[in-house]
Amino acid sequence: MSAAKRHRLARAALALLAASSVVALGACGISAEGSANRIEPAEVPFGLLDAEPTTTVAETGRPATVYLLADNRLVAVERTLPANDELGDLLALVQAGPSEVERSLGVTSSVPAGTVASVDQSRGVARVDLTTAFGDVRGGEQLLALGQIVYTLTGQPGIGGVELSLEGDAVELPLADGSVTDRPLTRDDFAALAPV
Repeated sequence: MSAAKRHRLARAALALLAASSVVALGACGISAEGSANRIEPAEVPFGLLDAEPTTTVAETGRPATVYLLADNRLVAVERTLPANDELGDLLALVQAGPSEVERSLGVTSSVPAGTVASVDQSRGVARVDLTTAFGDVRGGEQLLALGQIVYTLTGQPGIGGVELSLEGDAVELPLADGSVTDRPLTRDDFAALAPV
């Protein structure tokens, strides 16, 4: 290659580099003007000159694990609870069920909305009062729902069992082996549904 041809190629490369630099600087919003311009306060968009900050701070909470279902087994999912949460808030998340993404992955819930009336705790036992709507949950689905409730609540510090009532009355609850009990339920009662 001749020296003249190399010189022309080098000049063309420099010109291309200079042109791309101008385009890049223009895309970055750098003004072609040599000095800053003053904007009159009346021309500033509404609210930008307010003395108070305009940002919104999201309420922080604490992470919590609730149990939903996938292939008829319990699956742990992470949620965020408000900082001043109560046990009822956990079960509200269970009743809300899976997110859209979780649903697309086959995650479900057997605890319908409106089935938990109240939740409190005493001496390491969570007491859950169910509404009559829980009676609409039938057969194996009821066992899955109970597993969700028990696993979710016993995952909280200091709670080892869950006692359930229906509209304030004590009830006998089904177990996986086909028997029924009126004692507080533990995770051991739902070992067959335990997450893998």
